[in-house]
Amino acid sequence: MLFPRFDRSVLQRLCLTIGTLVLVACNGSSSSSSSSGAPVTGSEPDVVQSPRTALGAVPSGAPAAAFGREQALPVNPRWPFAEGAPRTSGTGRYAHGAYYWTDFLYDASGAKGINVPVYRVGTPTGGSLHYPDENMAGNGADIFRVGIGLDNNTTYWRVDWQTLLDTSVPVAAFGIDYKAGGDDEWPGVSGLRTEGIDAVIFLSSAGVLVDLKDGNGPRSYGEVSHDLPSRSFVAQLPASLFGISDQSQWTVYLASGIHNGSGGFLDDNAGFRKLPTQPPVFNMAFRDYEDEPALNNFWFDDTQSIALNTGDVSAFSVALDWGRMGETEPEPQPTGYSNRWYVSSLAGARLGDGSFPAGVNRGENPTNNPQYFDQVQPYGIYVPVNYVADASKPVLFTWLLHSLTQNHNQYSATVPNFLDAACERLRQSICATTLGRGGAGSYRAGAEVDFWEVWRDIARYYSIDSERTFSTGYSMGAIGTINFMIKYPEVFAGGVVLAGDNGTLPLIENIKWNGYYHAHGTFDELVPFPEARATVDAVRDNGYRYVFDHYFAEDHIIWTLKDVAYSAYEEAAKWMVQWLEETGSRKQNPGNFVYRWNPDEIDPELGIGPTGAWWLDNIRAIDDVNDARIELSSQGRPEALYSVEQLPQALILPNQMTLSPAIREEQRWTFSGFETAGGLVSASLTNVAALRLDLARAGIANRDDKRIELSSSDPLSLTLIGLTDGTVARAGSASATVTNGQAVLELPAGDGQSIVFE
Repeated sequence: MLFPRFDRSVLQRLCLTIGTLVLVACNGSSSSSSSSGAPVTGSEPDVVQSPRTALGAVPSGAPAAAFGREQALPVNPRWPFAEGAPRTSGTGRYAHGAYYWTDFLYDASGAKGINVPVYRVGTPTGGSLHYPDENMAGNGADIFRVGIGLDNNTTYWRVDWQTLLDTSVPVAAFGIDYKAGGDDEWPGVSGLRTEGIDAVIFLSSAGVLVDLKDGNGPRSYGEVSHDLPSRSFVAQLPASLFGISDQSQWTVYLASGIHNGSGGFLDDNAGFRKLPTQPPVFNMAFRDYEDEPALNNFWFDDTQSIALNTGDVSAFSVALDWGRMGETEPEPQPTGYSNRWYVSSLAGARLGDGSFPAGVNRGENPTNNPQYFDQVQPYGIYVPVNYVADASKPVLFTWLLHSLTQNHNQYSATVPNFLDAACERLRQSICATTLGRGGAGSYRAGAEVDFWEVWRDIARYYSIDSERTFSTGYSMGAIGTINFMIKYPEVFAGGVVLAGDNGTLPLIENIKWNGYYHAHGTFDELVPFPEARATVDAVRDNGYRYVFDHYFAEDHIIWTLKDVAYSAYEEAAKWMVQWLEETGSRKQNPGNFVYRWNPDEIDPELGIGPTGAWWLDNIRAIDDVNDARIELSSQGRPEALYSVEQLPQALILPNQMTLSPAIREEQRWTFSGFETAGGLVSASLTNVAALRLDLARAGIANRDDKRIELSSSDPLSLTLIGLTDGTVARAGSASATVTNGQAVLELPAGDGQSIVFE
């Protein structure tokens, strides 16, 4: 054996290592490089423009994409019950006359065959079945939601598909055990077995077929309602067919595959790249978190693939009590780790060049950006064990951004001890990871929209504290964390950067008021240490606070094999605790800050990009520049005076968990008194064409001595808000009267311009 001491989890992570190294070789770039996809076009529906106040627990300073309204999913018109499917995958409930189940997303990979897919090199699937035809969209048998209902004397059987371009593609089979006896074999599904199956109900474009296992084969019971907008199949059957009563208790299974055109399952060994002994089943519903433990299970399909290798799927069932159809249970919101879903504003062509209207790009290049094109998207969430929904006592909220080639389950699958330290043991916090439309989104374009819309979704369902939010991440996730803080410094209390860097060092000026923790290894293969060192030096040279742990014996890859044995994860969690103990929350309305931005980062159609922070917004750079800068200070918000102190370097010694030492470098502020309050706002502008200042948030709107001293490299349109209507603002020969809460001054380029108020 090549690795005699490695267990399965280490081998899986080693595959991740090899895949990442191959990825770099194929693409000629490190994980610090941003992966640019095709431009996304279209308009964001129902987006509030330039939001300046919090919506629920989405903080002020977030871009417009965070404040849109989630679109309602269409419903199959043949489904007579109110919607009630859980938002948490792997859970079910009785509601509104039906039983609902929500399945894991993008888990329709069947058994493990002979050709493991390359496109998920960093996040291996449990199974490896292939979708051979284009109309299958790389995911055509993926079960999203299930509904079983009873209305008078009619039963309803519903399957919603995650990906559906062509109603002739999928087939669903409900296996039911509703009476004593029965054998194990599923008719019409080769090689599939469960304990004591009595009948199978098939839903496909050929209609609804029922095989009662009475020797007469499947019989037709009418049509299936196929509804493309809702990606849903619904069938009706008479309750009398099975003798259903209020006392009936069944065991129900659900399998999906590719339709053979006659109401059954296509069994194509070559096309599916499967072994002849494996059933032609891509997805089994009714698997929960006990069935699919999170460790090394990137898509919650490992146990499914193992079962399908043998053909025995008896473990995946629901105990259906027809007498409970009138109940409405609470929405399941489990604690610990789970996957949830939301409805994105983006899908299909809006994410790319139109080649993928839905489904999964299963190309051979695992950096395809994006890879997942459906409107419904999953995300990973950790909820502390003692969490109680109470708006008056919101809990901490922390982002764990995944790295290149990884997905929304990276931290539960490979670094569970970091998840435990950051979200449970040291600092009870709800933590979340987006899929980001794939493994190489770099948290830009559609991947950034995903981030803000997941935040909005979590704020809708959980009591989270927007005032004490951190972003953390490894590799690409670390780079995303830096970029988010640069573009939206108002939003975050601080950030944790693990094996990341920033390629635009001047923009580091923006993060003065954000806490900053960085850990990096000397021998990092993908983000070279000098690049990380330069990033930390930029924070240091700006005089900002930071902690940098330099692990002089570590690289980029191997630390992911260590988890608890790599102390950077534990130290990062401790730092977040300490930072909040010192600062209390994110910074509100600072008395001075710099806001620097790249105009190309702004995408008004998607509602993302730098637009300002705190009492600055509606920024616009002059044409054809790569960089614009605004430096502001207000005597109306006097800050504490401080001196910058570089602490002596300290050695983080090895301990019982880790043999890896580190050198800690830390810069702090020593406070001494406060600035003098006054009415002056100073502004220095470079390459700026327009901006808006909120003088109320700047603290001078109601002062009699208010004035603005401004220097600008270019002519400028200056909008002022927060003033009383009728106030006159004058600057040289230019003047404007505040009307409907704002005044606009058109100013020339030049230094030392004074704006006074009457």
